[in-house]
Order: sequence, then C-alpha cells, then structure tokens
Amino acid sequence: MENNIRDILNKFFEGLVFEEEGHKYLYNNKKIAYSVSDMVKKYSLPFNRKEKALSSAKKRGISVEEVLQEWDATTKEACKRGHKAHKFSELYAFDRTLVPEDNYEKAAFKFFNELPPYIKIISSETKMVHKKYLFCGTYDLLLYNEQNGNIIIGDFKTNKDLTKNYMGQKLLSHFNHLLDTSFNKYQIQLSFYQILLEQIEQLKVAKRKIIHLRASGEYFVYDTQDFTEYLIKDLEDDYRRNNPENPISVL
Repeated sequence: MENNIRDILNKFFEGLVFEEEGHKYLYNNKKIAYSVSDMVKKYSLPFNRKEKALSSAKKRGISVEEVLQEWDATTKEACKRGHKAHKFSELYAFDRTLVPEDNYEKAAFKFFNELPPYIKIISSETKMVHKKYLFCGTYDLLLYNEQNGNIIIGDFKTNKDLTKNYMGQKLLSHFNHLLDTSFNKYQIQLSFYQILLEQIEQLKVAKRKIIHLRASGEYFVYDTQDFTEYLIKDLEDDYRRNNPENPISVL
C-alpha cells in the first residue's frame, strides 16, 4: 500500500522543484510565491528584533550588539543542527546502514528503529504544491498504519524548547486563544501540510505528529490538532479576494 501512495504522490506533484539558492519553489518552471513557512507567519506578530534586544540588554547589563551577536550565533547553530538532523532522518528512513554522528541523529535513529512493524514509511522530505491556492511545502515524513489504514504526517524538530513564549503573547486570528510558541506554530504548519496532501482524493490524513529530537539522544512524539477547517476558510477567502472574476490556478 505504501508503494501505491508513493506513486500517487510522485505523479500528483510531478514538475515541482525546490531551488536552495533563493529558497524558492518552481512548479512547471513557474515560481510559487508562498511557502507554508510564509503562511504560518500570518498568524503571529512580527518579531521586533531591536525592541526585544534592547529589553534583554537592559536586563542583563550588556550591550544591544552583544545580545544580537548571541542571537545570531544561536540561530546559526540551531539551523546547522536542524539541517544535519533532518538530512540524516531523510536518508536513514530508507538506508539503515547509516550511523548517527551526534545525539540528535541518535534520537532519530532510535525513533526509526522503535517504529512498530505495522507502521510503514511512505516517503521522506517530499515537496508539495497546492494547485488552487498556489503555495508549497515539504513534509519530513509520511507514514502508513497497516492496521487501520491511517496516514500520518511526521515532522522532526530540534528546538531546545518548543513552548517558550514572550510575555504571554498570543497568536492571531482563529488562534488568538493560543500562546505564540514554536509548538503552536508547528501545529498550524502540519495542518497546512495536511491541506496540501488532501488535494489528492485518495489521501486522508488521520494524524499529525511532531517528533522532537533532543540533545540527550532521546525523542518525544507529540500529537497536534487539526486546524485545517480554519486554514481552508482563510485560503478560500484570500483566493476569492485575489481572483474575483477570473480564477487562476495551476490545475
């Protein structure tokens, strides 16, 4: 069954490529303006880097420049760590001869090797485009449960803290009851992935899971909420507003 789903995915999203340089998606050689990352940003306030750096500098008795340098170094290290763990996970999903080199990779190694035998891997690092709403995204992992037929989206995260929040700040729009945390934004992210997948009539996503790879070499799996109803409403509103008379899509 997982092979059939893989073939369906490959055929449906044929013609989609991602160019690392410029971080852009092309579908049939046409640039797609928005990614899931862009879409998620609509539901949180912009990060006021200067204001927050000034506040942190005053509390700690150091200069704003020192704070910004620390943040940049932390961000660079986090990106490097995340990219390395994701690459290992992408490859190890189908090549079990690979050997983990650090604790984040060991956590991914452990996750894959502790999957029950009835959970099959459909694909990893698969690029998707929405042919009506014109946005793209790439999921980390797609799984199939042979016992109940469920399709599961998995996404690897290497954050030190998934629940960190700044002064009780909330998300926006439909999600203004939720704190602005990485975890809650990831819940929105995975629901966008579900929307991308469920364009395909045969595919219905049952669960969305965050696989948190930890510095200890352990992992923890979190279930996430299905926010697709709210997101589709916003996508449809934007679509009608932008295409009032002559709807354009790549269908």
